[in-house]
Amino acid sequence: MAGWRTTTTNQAIAFEEVQAVTRRRRLRIWLPVAVVAILLAALIGNAIHEFRVMRADALALSEGVIGNLQSRIETEVGAYLGPIPGVVRFTRDLLADEDLLSVRRELAEKVASGILDNTPQLTSVFIGSPAGEFFMVRRYQDGEQRGLETKTIRRPHGAQDAPVMQLTRHGAKGEVLSDAQAPWDGYDPRTRPWFVGAAKSKDLFWTDVYLFFTTGAAGITASLPYLNADGELLAVVGTDVELASLSRFLATLAIGKSGLALIVDDQGRVMAHPRKPLVSKDGGGELRLLRVDDIGDPVVSRAFDRYRVEGHGRHDFEMAGRRYISSTSSLNQLLPHDWSILMIVPEDDFVGFVAENVRDTLGMGLAVIALAGGLAGLVVRQGLRADQEAISILEHQAQLDAQGEAFGMLAAQSTLFEDNGSNGLALVTEAVARSSRVRRASLWQLAPAGDALVCLDSFDQQTEGHTDGATLDRSEHPGLFEWLQSENAVGDVASSDDARLVSLYRSYLAPLGCQALLSVPVKVDGQVTGVLWLEDGRRSEWPNQVQRFARAIGNLMAIRQAASATAGAVVAMPPAGKAKAHDSEAAPHAEAPVQELNIDARLGARRTAAFAAKLPDGAHPVRADDVQRIDQLAFVSLRFSDALALARSADDRSGESTIARLLAQIDAAASQHGVAYLKFLTDRVVAAADPSADVQHATVCLAEFALAAQAACERLFAEQHAPSAFHLGMDLGPAIGSLIDRKESSFNLWGEAARMAYAMADSAPPGTIHTTESVYEALHDRYLFQLRGHHYLEDVGEFSTYLLGGRL
Repeated sequence: MAGWRTTTTNQAIAFEEVQAVTRRRRLRIWLPVAVVAILLAALIGNAIHEFRVMRADALALSEGVIGNLQSRIETEVGAYLGPIPGVVRFTRDLLADEDLLSVRRELAEKVASGILDNTPQLTSVFIGSPAGEFFMVRRYQDGEQRGLETKTIRRPHGAQDAPVMQLTRHGAKGEVLSDAQAPWDGYDPRTRPWFVGAAKSKDLFWTDVYLFFTTGAAGITASLPYLNADGELLAVVGTDVELASLSRFLATLAIGKSGLALIVDDQGRVMAHPRKPLVSKDGGGELRLLRVDDIGDPVVSRAFDRYRVEGHGRHDFEMAGRRYISSTSSLNQLLPHDWSILMIVPEDDFVGFVAENVRDTLGMGLAVIALAGGLAGLVVRQGLRADQEAISILEHQAQLDAQGEAFGMLAAQSTLFEDNGSNGLALVTEAVARSSRVRRASLWQLAPAGDALVCLDSFDQQTEGHTDGATLDRSEHPGLFEWLQSENAVGDVASSDDARLVSLYRSYLAPLGCQALLSVPVKVDGQVTGVLWLEDGRRSEWPNQVQRFARAIGNLMAIRQAASATAGAVVAMPPAGKAKAHDSEAAPHAEAPVQELNIDARLGARRTAAFAAKLPDGAHPVRADDVQRIDQLAFVSLRFSDALALARSADDRSGESTIARLLAQIDAAASQHGVAYLKFLTDRVVAAADPSADVQHATVCLAEFALAAQAACERLFAEQHAPSAFHLGMDLGPAIGSLIDRKESSFNLWGEAARMAYAMADSAPPGTIHTTESVYEALHDRYLFQLRGHHYLEDVGEFSTYLLGGRL
């Protein structure tokens, strides 16, 4: 084979030219990519820089905006509350007298009405006396009707008489709508906080926030006592301010897109909110003021917590991946209360336009770069297509050169036309496989009776090995022989619609990992006498030059057969390089259609000797009454790889599990074929031949048992529509047997043969029977085997492994 391996150097396909094309292709790809990458990096870097600068400017501007809004709120609150002390003093000075009863009701109503008409933030004006008398003018709204209502409470001179309450309602134009007495509602001005506070302070008094008696609304009251010359309290004048008016004002403010401003006190009570009612009911149904926690907004709660911890000022924070600007300022200069303005606005409301502008700029830049990249891609594509075509031409030319050299080398081989040539057919299959760059190349010959197809030689590039002797019987592949009469090229046999290839794919191609098949018939005098097969993985199609080369090799094989027939040689072509050492000088027998595969007949002896050397007694037999060494014993190991499939029910009607039915069928097969040893261990079934039986006969029985077990497993897994999750292994080798129970004559078997059967099962493809070369040597004249690979055994060396396909 040295000549052939030397010629394969031409498959470098003009190495220097290909390297030059590869370098040029890299330059054509990476140069435009680098330019586009630089432009993209510059665009992104510029966008990041602009975003940072513009964001910083926008945030600086937002500080002024927030400050202006706070000043506006303070101004508005001052405008709401600032005039109230003057209004209270004016009312006191205008209406109060030494005797409250001397104040004319008509004048009081006019004064209070004028004050309410000109001061919209006020809701009522009232006067209370130490005697418990009360006079009030307030705004009211009943449905769509609104106006002013006068409430007067007088106490008769009799202490036991109930107070008299008079209610008078005026319309929007001042007309009297109703004027009648009503039952006293229990209102006593002397108990109200505005009266108590003013009487105690002797000066202008602002109440805390409380719920008004009449309306239940939240508000505050400014009250002022009226004292005589001796400092005695004659009356208290006051006016109410509902906090809802402040809430309506806050609702008119535009703080960014979604900002919020509210007024709170240090206790967490909400004095004004643009969207929430200020009064709510607690769990007992009582009215109470709204608190920050009642709002249910985690952002507001976080901002208020920051204020309580850090005081007034600006406190920015981040929450849920979004930044917020928070600012608080005090209203102590307007009210003697710890009220504060709390303003919260998302940072995006001020800097969002920056991101949008940068995004728009970046998008336009990316569009330009994408357009440039697309144009560069077209240029690169054209250049790559030209390079690819150049490489394809070089590869095509190199393959043609390799095929031409291979064909010339084969034609020049004198041993190719000698029927007993030592390596003629091995040269053919190896040359075809290497020059066509396929996984396997094999030569097959029709048996004289036309009922079988025999492999003369097969070369596998993956394992670098030659095999022969495999047989495809017409009874097992009835459609295959009709299909062989014409040249056929199938890219994917697994998905082929040709039913004639189903059995070939299942039993021959699939176990070897091949799916594509190119078949070239070898014809002598117009009759198909053999076939050349090129086997490979999945292909979309077979190249024309490969098909032409295969036809040329087929013609060369036809010439060889014709030359052999003319020289009186046998019809069958002997496999190359397979003659046994002790038969190297013997002439072939005319009656032998195919020479047998050359297997070292001493493999069994070497294994037995190596096994015996490991025993404590060396090469001598084990010396014990209940333990015996067995030189040749057949073992089968069946391993399951899907425990769930075995646990399922065998069918819908019976409750029997798959494993129970399967073991019953395996046990029946063991009884049918005379298997003396059968064990079920975890996920394995182990079977062995009878140690006292004839080795050849016992091995055949165990092979029949393995085929029966394979068929049973295939049926049950197919019924469940599940993959074949089982693996079979078989070996023929040395073992040890020991007697366990003398009364019942039960025994145990172990040793190298059992271990090798385990190893064969573990490495077997799903649903197959994986055997050692020892099994092949014993059974190849009775069963169909396919080369699987090689296995190394310590102190023995490397030997081949096979897949047991069926009976011959």
